[in-house]
Formats: sequence, structure tokens, C-alpha cells
Amino acid sequence: MALLLTATFLVALLFCADSAPWIARIARRRGFLDLPGPRKIHTEPVPYGGGIAVALGVLLTVGGGLLAAWLHVRHGWFANFAVSAHAPGVLSKLPTLAVYGAGSIAILLVGLADDRWKLSPGTKLAAQFLVALGTVAGGDRLSLFWERSLAGDLIGGSITVLWIVGITNAFNLLDHMDGLSAGTALLVSAAFGTIAVLTGQVFLAAAFAALAGSCLGFLLFNFPPARIFLGDAGSLFIGYWLSVLTVSFTFYTSSRPIWAYAVPLVVFAVPIFDTGRVVLLRLRERRPIFQGDTNHVAHRLVALGMSRRGAVLTVYALTLVTGLGAVLLYQVDAVGAGIILSQLAVVFGIITLLEVAGRNHGRTD
Repeated sequence: MALLLTATFLVALLFCADSAPWIARIARRRGFLDLPGPRKIHTEPVPYGGGIAVALGVLLTVGGGLLAAWLHVRHGWFANFAVSAHAPGVLSKLPTLAVYGAGSIAILLVGLADDRWKLSPGTKLAAQFLVALGTVAGGDRLSLFWERSLAGDLIGGSITVLWIVGITNAFNLLDHMDGLSAGTALLVSAAFGTIAVLTGQVFLAAAFAALAGSCLGFLLFNFPPARIFLGDAGSLFIGYWLSVLTVSFTFYTSSRPIWAYAVPLVVFAVPIFDTGRVVLLRLRERRPIFQGDTNHVAHRLVALGMSRRGAVLTVYALTLVTGLGAVLLYQVDAVGAGIILSQLAVVFGIITLLEVAGRNHGRTD
């Protein structure tokens, strides 16, 4: 399995890293640029299109894996590889995976349209809900404590739609500094991929490895100072891909502890916390939810005197802490789980204090 995941990671990285420069050149020639402005930190026009590179890295790699599985089942290829035993199971999920692939492309196109023509927030959100509804209609859905029934399916489907839209927007709103959204997605993917390995969910581990590799390939060109931007296309694609993979993830079974249900919330704790706090502040101040501001965690750290690169690395560190905590939740008893969750609560309490200090510091300046 280690060879499969390493190969998946590297192939996705190479696809993305190889495509990003020529996509940037085409975007620059076509005038597909993010221009400097009073609310922007870059002083030179920067090409969009990074999301296309990330999507190519993920979809081509996953598509290649599906082709290899089909060739094994149909013609007996790759029979000497241990992971070939998983090929029939992977192909049995092909209809769901096709829905996820179509949804990924649809959300990418929504983001590209927004990058190019600046869609209204209502139009953009409506498009996300349509993609999420289509995904739930044709793919998996969350099921928690209820049995399969019409009512259970309606509840599960509704929660799944909200989960997909929520996580998709969390990574979209997180894309306010160079390297922040893609780097956070890399660490989140690594955490989920590790848990997938520990729980024997091989294909999901490979899918997360593909996203992690593609994000790292993109970061070679996007870590401050950025040479190409992720754009809404990329941040929406990343958020969508993570959301649907976690929908298909089996976090809890009778052989696992009940607190395994908390794992996705713990892994996503940083983007959920950042997005939730910013949305609440905008609602309290009676401002549009999708209107940009400087109330994100990274902005507050910069207000305290950190460099932008330092703020991004700090958010990475926080994401790493939550990811490691989530992995450990599968290894500990109830007391250990309580300690881990308490530690994470303390971490976010400290972040809140730093944010308040940063906001007050910004007001006095």
C-alpha cells in the first residue's frame, strides 16, 4: 500500500507542477489576471488558473487509478501487486465516483466563471447548492444514528448537502493569503489519508494522496510570493473534493469508539473555526457574509506583527495539531479522547484570545 500511495502522491504532484507554468502563461496572454487593488496585497497582476492545475493533478491521477483497476479486472494486469485485490471493490463504486468527478468539474467551472466575471454571491451560492444536490442524488450521503428509511434518507441527504456546501465555502473563504487554502488542504488530506490507511479504506487513502500531491505541486508556485493564484475555481474544487470524500468515508463502525464521529470535525477544525467566526462577525456587524475583510485568523496574526508567510505557517501548524489529534482519536480510550478534545479546545481558546488582541491592536494603529 505504501508504494501505491507514494506513487499516487508523486504522479499528482508532477501533473500539477508540470501544468501550472503553462496554464499561468496562457492565463497571462488571455488577460485572465487578478489585478492589484486597494484591498489586495499583491502589487503586480497575477494569473488565475491554479485551480485548473490542481484539478488536473487530482482527476488525471484518480482516473488513471480507475483505468488500472479496470485493466486488472478485465485483463488481469497488475496481478502481482498486492493492492490489485482491491480493484473489484473500487470498480463497484464507479457510479458514485463518476458523480464526484462530474461534480468536481461542475464546481470548477462555477469557480472559473466567478474568477472571470465575478458572479454575485447569490448566484455563486445557488450554483454550489445545485452541484451539492446533484452529488447527493447520485452519490453517497451521510448516515449517523438512523436506519435507512425515507425520513432517514431525507435527513441524511439534507445534512450532506449542507456539509458539501459548508466545507466547499470554508476552503473558498480560507483562500485569502498565498498558499493558505492549498497548504491547509494538503495537511487535511494527509490526516484523512492516514486515518483511511489505519481503517483499511484503500481507495479513499489514494484519493486523499492525489489531492495532497496536487496541492504540494501547486504550492511550488503559490507559496508567498505567488506566481499563480488558486482562484475561486481551485478553492471551490479543493473544498468540494474534501467534502465528498469525507461523505464516502466510514468513520464509525461497531468495532470503533463512538468518538470516531468527531474525527472529521477535528480534522476540519481550523477552516470550520475560521469560517464560522468570520461569518458570525459579519452577521453581527450587518455586513454581507461573502464580503471580504481582515477578520480571518491569518489576518489577525499579521496585525500582531507576524509576516504573511509566518501567519500562513502558523495556520499550517494549527492544522497539523488538529490532524494529529484526529489520528490519535482512533488509538485511545475515552479518557484519552477527552484529553485530546480538551487540548484542542484550549488551542482554539488561545487562538481566540490572539484574534481579539490582533483586532484591538489594529484598531489602535
